[in-house]
Amino acid sequence: MLNYLENTKIKQNMSDFIQHAVRQNDLQKLLLKFTDIKNEFPFGQLAYQHYVAFGGQDKQAITKLAAGIELLILSADILDDIEDQDKDSYPWMKCQSGIAMNAANVLFVLSFEVFSKLDHAPELLNSVYSYSIQSMQGQHLDMNLEPENEQDCLNIMKLKAGSLFVLPCMLGVILATGSFEKNVEKYAYYLGMAEQLENDYVALFNKKNIDFKRMQTLPLVYLKNEFNPSSSDLLSYYQSEDKSIGSEELKDKLKESGVQQYVFIMRNLLRNKFKEAFEILHLEASKKEKLILFLIGDGEDEHSETS
Repeated sequence: MLNYLENTKIKQNMSDFIQHAVRQNDLQKLLLKFTDIKNEFPFGQLAYQHYVAFGGQDKQAITKLAAGIELLILSADILDDIEDQDKDSYPWMKCQSGIAMNAANVLFVLSFEVFSKLDHAPELLNSVYSYSIQSMQGQHLDMNLEPENEQDCLNIMKLKAGSLFVLPCMLGVILATGSFEKNVEKYAYYLGMAEQLENDYVALFNKKNIDFKRMQTLPLVYLKNEFNPSSSDLLSYYQSEDKSIGSEELKDKLKESGVQQYVFIMRNLLRNKFKEAFEILHLEASKKEKLILFLIGDGEDEHSETS
């Protein structure tokens, strides 16, 4: 059975870091409000699982690392939502955008402060810088480039989403060993892209999603090929104000258009590339088994239930 780092400990460390570093009362309250809505910390858990798999044993150190990672990811999420004008229910979307952006910048800088006080700090900071820059470049392309084909989408997904998935995996390894592990980077990119593709498919059921204004995700680019009448119908639906289609009818249309099957195949291709890279990882069998169980579970694909 897998062991997980306690979410309450990650959350408490995030709060402690904010209260120690930010003394301006109003800003501190705002940051604590932003972190308070978080109860799950998947990126921190990614770091923890890799830390343990590679021999790490200091629970206090990995808890601090996980909290720092979650501060950084929250910063990225806030900026992404502001840039996309998405998710109105989040507290950072209910205050002035300038105030929210400043708060996000504080969280980003604070995460670097956390990393700088851990063992192997230079190596940690170098990786954080590298993958953060990659993700920011991906975000820029996502906002400015209209992808013309599958490869354009995959390139953006790798930069924007893949790099943020690699980051906690690699930081967990570095904290445990002090070394960079190329195979971890390789498989984490593929898995991050596969997860992003799954999110992009699920987003097709949310008519309010900002993606429909830009039509730039991989499933939407596939639909723009208009291989059949259902594809054309869906394009018209997503680009109109019409919200009358129910979820079952929409699911049928997605299947008829071929996009459901396309996403299933592309996601499996990415997961297979992940498995190929994971297989050559130099870890003892029991640790590899636990790690892959955490990363992809039993390997069943959600789309098989909707085919």
